[in-house]
Order: sequence, then structure tokens, then C-alpha cells
Amino acid sequence: MNANRRTALGIGALVVLAAAIGAGIFIWSGSQAATWFVLIGIPLFVVLGIGLYVRGVITRSGTSEQEFVRTRARSTAEEFQALLRQRQTLRTAYPDWDPGIDAQVESAVGDFETQGVTVDRETGAFDLGTGVKSADLQEFERLSNETQRLEDEVESSFREFVAGDLSRRERVLDRLAEVDLAEPSESFSAPDSSASVAECRDVLDSSREATRGTIEEAIETVREMRRGGHRADDGGAIEADLEDAEAALDRVEFESAVESVLEARDRLRDEFSGSFNEELDAIRDLVDAVDRADVDAHVEASSIDEVDRIDAAVSDLDSALDLSEASRHRSDLRRVCLDMIRTMERRLADHAETLRAADLPPGYYTEPDAVDERFAAELEAIDDLELFTERWEAAATDLRDAVETASTKAAVVDAYDDVSETIETALAERGEVVGDDLPMRHADQFLGLYYRRNEGLEFDPSVPALRRGDVETHDLTVEVAYEHGSERPRTATVELDGGGYSEAVTVETRVAGTAAFENVPAGTHELSADPGDDAFGAIERDVRVDGDASVSVEFRERELREQLCADVDVDMTEVLPDMRSRLESSFAEEGYVSTEMDLPVQDTHAACLLAVWSDEAGHGICRSDGDVVVYDDDQIEREVTNVLRYNVDPGDRVSFADLRRNFLSAPVPDSVVRDVVGGIDGEHSVTITETGLEINEH
Repeated sequence: MNANRRTALGIGALVVLAAAIGAGIFIWSGSQAATWFVLIGIPLFVVLGIGLYVRGVITRSGTSEQEFVRTRARSTAEEFQALLRQRQTLRTAYPDWDPGIDAQVESAVGDFETQGVTVDRETGAFDLGTGVKSADLQEFERLSNETQRLEDEVESSFREFVAGDLSRRERVLDRLAEVDLAEPSESFSAPDSSASVAECRDVLDSSREATRGTIEEAIETVREMRRGGHRADDGGAIEADLEDAEAALDRVEFESAVESVLEARDRLRDEFSGSFNEELDAIRDLVDAVDRADVDAHVEASSIDEVDRIDAAVSDLDSALDLSEASRHRSDLRRVCLDMIRTMERRLADHAETLRAADLPPGYYTEPDAVDERFAAELEAIDDLELFTERWEAAATDLRDAVETASTKAAVVDAYDDVSETIETALAERGEVVGDDLPMRHADQFLGLYYRRNEGLEFDPSVPALRRGDVETHDLTVEVAYEHGSERPRTATVELDGGGYSEAVTVETRVAGTAAFENVPAGTHELSADPGDDAFGAIERDVRVDGDASVSVEFRERELREQLCADVDVDMTEVLPDMRSRLESSFAEEGYVSTEMDLPVQDTHAACLLAVWSDEAGHGICRSDGDVVVYDDDQIEREVTNVLRYNVDPGDRVSFADLRRNFLSAPVPDSVVRDVVGGIDGEHSVTITETGLEINEH
């Protein structure tokens, strides 16, 4: 068994023995004696054990007790030396960092000297003097603990220093980002509370290197702006500011470096302010010229989009230091405008070639002077943007008009053969063709070309209309009739349209009337007739006019449901199942349902809904003072019968209003009451007047 194990077993035996003695005392003498033994006896046994251990160590190593103290002094001094060297290294690398432990270091150095150890405060070099042999071993234990505490304080202080430095770096970069000299998203994360000094140094060095790079880029950006086409007059002072910034960077004084960069930038801004505003005004003038020229339909859509993009980008420029950016937009806008001119020149040339190859009659197309102009080449030679804008707008306007005319003429020439057949057929049938007869754009151009290529025609470009010189005309009479008459006159409107002829005639009648049309061109025309009464349906049909003739139209009464649902685009039969219970409930409660009530459907659909429901339920339906009423027709008949049987005497008179107010369960109109009375068997002798009923004497 080796010495270490023997010593350990000895100490362990002492501890076990102390525990056994304590247990025995507790059993034989009680808890008070056991407590005193724990407080006094056990510590004595532990001290005895430690003494045995130290003695064993000394005995095993073959050294004296003085040598053991010397060894402990050396290890403690080496720990203190490592602390001082770390502090010195960090101070050298980061002169602006101060851990604030100088007084404590001085105190520790004095304590070492008291124990016979001389320590250099800067380098940490130490010398163990002869007096160390008689030094206090416990004092070195204390100095070791103090050194550890100072190391922890150095690390904590350095972490705080790094966090503060990172925060300052971000503020420095934010100042550059505010003036677009740095990316605003660049930031640095502070190390956590457990990070070592080495990890903190890595973070700090990385952030400083990144910050240095960003400031160097800002310096070069400002320097490059000064070298541009618009040179600042105060170039020497600006360069001096930039050199000051570079010198501050070498000293790792980032705040000072940024101050110098911003000073140089401000000088540039002041120098460039006049040129910058002039540049923006010139760009905006050219954008306005593009808007006025209205060439969107004749250039590439991408060119118009590019102009809009440039206009938006220029609107965002608000600093004279954006002059280089403004110059770039100016160059792009000039290029796009030249592309527009080239596009219109190319399109005009293509259309002109098409028209030259066609056999065109005289007067149809005259080639404009713009065809032979070389606007783009002329504009390319103009450097002054103001003059460029003036000349560009004039050129764009000339080309726009020329291209618009030539493209229309060329399109007509290309499609003429197909369209001419349609024109010829219409002339043969009706003797006339109007623009609306041709389902295409530029109908007037097709008619004009046909006119120039064919003789014996008349052309009216204001309509436009093309007619044969000897157009045959006739008179047409339209007999209008209603399925049944009315007490008040109705006004029907009859229209005749087609072949360049359009006429409308109104007819006022109770049952029948006549509409006369004179000098109607021969051919097929569209006849439309509006009855002027919702109860009747309109009529539309074609009529052939090839001589004086008479035609008739009869307006037939529509079912009330058809009238009420004519303008409703919803299939109310699909909606009705959801509404039926509500309608039936109202009908049972009130005795009728009308559009005057609050119905579960849009107002525009309510009348149609009631018509569909009344058909399904077998109820009566009618109009009454603008409302639609659904009622129980059997109930109304019983109520009228009871009135005639029990409530009036021969010779009495009762008005329709009194009937509704006093006897009827639904507000039906007079016409419904008349129909009911007319259908009752002749047991009652009743005369129906305009305002009510008269009961005749027997």
C-alpha cells in the first residue's frame, strides 16, 4: 500500500472514529454532550487528520517544511504574474481600457514583499528571497484567493468594456447610415456573461475591423464624389478632412474619423447644392415632356415603365450628395427617350413601306415629312439636357402623329379585301353602309377607301356613311295595337333603325294607333316598339322595306310574375326555400304580405319573390298604389259576399275605401274588388261605380 493511500485511510479512520465516539456519547450521555462533541471534538480530529496528511507529504517528498512553503510561494507568485501579464497585454492592445485594479495590485505586491517575494508591477517577474522560508503558508493561500478574485474582476471589467465599445461602434455606423454612407443593418452582438477574455477579444477585434472597413468605404465614397464630373471648389479642405479621418482610423479613434468624414461630406454638399438642383429640374422637365408627348401607344411599354421608375427614384433624392445618383438617372432617362424616338422611327418606316407597296387611290394617304427625318441621330449629338428636352418633345410629337396616321392607314390596307366584301353586300341590300355596320376599328377609314376606289357613291365622313347615288326610298306605316284597352291613354314609342336611317315616332292611344315613317331607304331595318306600360311586353323585329308598305305590332299583356321579375337577375325559385317560412308566418299573422313590409330580401327583388311564392302557394297577387300585395283570394271573396249579404241594405252605397278599411283583410285595389263582385252569383243586385258599390232596390 502506498503512502498516499495509507494517509487517506488514516484520515478516514479518524473521521469514522469521531463519528462513532459522537454516537456513543449521544447514547450514553444524551444530546447535549453529543452536541458539544460535534462542535469541539470533530474539528480537533479534522485538524489532526490534515496535520497527518501534511506530515506525510513532507515525509514522502523528502523535503523540509521550509521547502514546502517555498514551493507554495512560487506557485502563488506565478498565478499573480499571469494576472499582471494579462492586464498588461490587454492594456497594450486596448489603451482605452482600464480595469481599475491598480490599487489592489499595489496592495498585493506589498503583501508579497512582506512574505519575502519581490514582484515587478509591470512585467510580473518575481524573486523568492531568503526570507520566504519563514513566510506564513496561510498568507500565500490568501494571496492565491486574492489573485483569483482580481482575475475575475479583470474578466468582468473587460466584458463590460467590450459591450460598451460595441455600442459605440453601432452609434458610429448609425451616423454614417443616416447619410447613406453605410448599411443601416450592420450591428454587433455583445458577448454573454460567461465569455472568456479570448472570446471577448475575438468579438471586439472583429467589430473594430468591420467598423474600420465601413469607415474606409465611406472615405472612398466621399473622395470618389469629389472626383466626379462636378468637382468641388474646396477640394483641398475636403481632402484634408478625409486624411484626418484616415489618421484617426490608424489611432482607432472611430468617432473622430466619422466626424472628419461627415465634415468632408458637408463641404461637398454645400459645393454641389446648385448643380444638384439644376440636375433635378432638368430631369423632371424631360419626364414632363414625355407625359405631354403622349406616345405610350407607339413605343415599348417597358420604356414608359422605365420613365416612371426614374421619376420615382428622382423624387426620393433629397441631398446634394446624391448628385452622382441624379447624374446616373439623367443618363438612363436620356437613353430611354432616345429608344422611344428610334422605336417610332422604325414603326413609321415599316408602315410607310406597306403603304408605298399598296395601290392607293389619290387623296387617301400623303406621306409626312417625318418619314425622311433622322430625329434620333440629331438628338444624340445634343449634350445640353434642356435643349435635348425641347427638341425631343417636338420630334416625339411629329412622330406620334405620323405613326398614328400611318399605322391606321396600313391596318386598313391590310384588311381591306375582307372588309370590302361586307361593304359591297350591304350596299347591294340596303343601298347604304354606316360605320356601325362594320364590326371593327377605323370603320370610317374603310368606308373612305372603298369610296375612293369605287364610283357612283356618296360618302359622309361625319356619320360616317356610304350611300349609292340613287338610293331607293319608301314610306312605311306601323299599325300599333294593345291586347285590350284602358281607361287612360298609353304612349307607345316606335323606332326604325338601319341603313343609315334612324327615326322614332310616338303614338298615344287607349287601344290602337298608327306610326308613319317617310323616305325609308330600301333594305332591312330593325323595328322596335315600347308599349309605355309595364303590363305589356316590348317588341323587336326586322322589317324588309322594298316598297310602300304597312306592318302591324300588337302589345300583349304579360303575366304579373313576368312583369315583376323582368329586371331581376337572380333565380328566385332557388331563393324561395330559405324565405318560405318567414313569408307564411307573416301571411298567417297579417292576412296578406306586401312589399311594404320588412321582407328578408333586397328591395329590388322583393316583388319578384312575392310573385314566385304566390304562384307556388296559390294565393292572389296584385299591384296596389305602387306596392305588390299577395292575398287570400277566397278570403276576400267571402268578405265581400258577407258585406253584401249582411252589412248593407238596398239603396245603400259603400266606397271601396270603406270596404278596405272596415271589412277586407288585405289592402287590395279597387280593380280586385270589382272582379270579385263581378264573379259573385246574382243573388245581389249591385251597381259598380267609379268609387264604390251601390246596392239596388229589389
